[in-house]
Amino acid sequence: MGKIRFEKTIKVEGLPDIKIRTPRLADMRRIRVLYAEVYGGNYSVPLIVDENKMRFAIDNDFYYWLVAECQGRIIASLIYAIDYENRISKAFGAVVSRDYRKHNLAYLMMKYILDDIAHNKKWVDLVYATTRTANYAPQRLTESLGFLKLGIFPNTHKVFENETHCLSAFYTESGLRKRKPEPVIVPEIAPFYNLVKHQVKLGEPVVKDCKNVSPISNPDLLDFEVISAEYFIKHRFSRVKPRGFFKHIFMPFHEPNVLLVSPDQSTEVYLNCNLRDKYSVVLSGKTAEKMEVVLESLARKLNAMNMGYVELVLDAYTPSLQRRALMARFVPSGYFPAAKKVGKKRLDCIVFSRTFETLDFRNVQIVPVYRNFLKHYLKIWEDLYIDFPFRHEDKKRK
Repeated sequence: MGKIRFEKTIKVEGLPDIKIRTPRLADMRRIRVLYAEVYGGNYSVPLIVDENKMRFAIDNDFYYWLVAECQGRIIASLIYAIDYENRISKAFGAVVSRDYRKHNLAYLMMKYILDDIAHNKKWVDLVYATTRTANYAPQRLTESLGFLKLGIFPNTHKVFENETHCLSAFYTESGLRKRKPEPVIVPEIAPFYNLVKHQVKLGEPVVKDCKNVSPISNPDLLDFEVISAEYFIKHRFSRVKPRGFFKHIFMPFHEPNVLLVSPDQSTEVYLNCNLRDKYSVVLSGKTAEKMEVVLESLARKLNAMNMGYVELVLDAYTPSLQRRALMARFVPSGYFPAAKKVGKKRLDCIVFSRTFETLDFRNVQIVPVYRNFLKHYLKIWEDLYIDFPFRHEDKKRK
């Protein structure tokens, strides 16, 4: 396909010409200076922190990266990762120098790439983005570009303090046409589904309670060993086919760097863990154990590793697994239509997470739809972590 190239000069009143272009290897230091200006030393995205990863991204067509340059200074940066096989992209790393934030640079850069990959070249069916909630600007930016509001990630990262992020996605018409209809969801997921359905036509889901999925009393948890040999993990990950409930998991644009293995090696869980901001996601694995046993076991291990958050994304057509995730105290917080490509169809997915930190939303600024996602999340969290223990104790007394 060849290296992606883009260059456009824009004129801004009162400023010298600004050139928006794809970066070169010679820009690496100036790009780092820009992120350091905005985030100090706390920016944790590996592509910016790791020199080799940055070099690869600049020189590779799996990333569509734009920077804005003014008088020899890099003043803005934005990256889209592209999965051509699965026709999905992720926008991230948007940053603009404080001196240039009134000139719509982030909007222009996002739109240039979005128009190119979704409409001109038609490489993708959808683009998703996660946005910070320190202020309203990132949420309004994605909204102005036609992104749907899909959910919220409570206390997902810890940079200066616990940060909550929002999930949004832009869909092409052909991408939505590929969506597999009639997802089968447990009742707790319905409010999240409805919040998305009010923004785009999805049809009605099948709601199935799955209360017949009975919890295991005092399960023997797995005493996982931790492997962190990155190249060994990546090689093994590429050869292991997902088994058990892992066949229903989806997590794009992450590479494994931690492997949890049960003593008998019958269960393996591949994760991406960022020790700097205590963030982790489940990527894949193999097991014959019950889902809730594996999830409780990995939660215990991650907590011991001082991780603050773990995320799990399941397809929306297996209600028994949704119930088991809830039993393991993984709380839903978002609904992601047409996320996972399987054959010629795209499957809806549900975002679940479990946090080990005290929930803190004092500095969160979110628009009303995201606020409703958060309210539904908190309602389920309260039921799982507060009401359920009291109900269980009352039953014992009777």
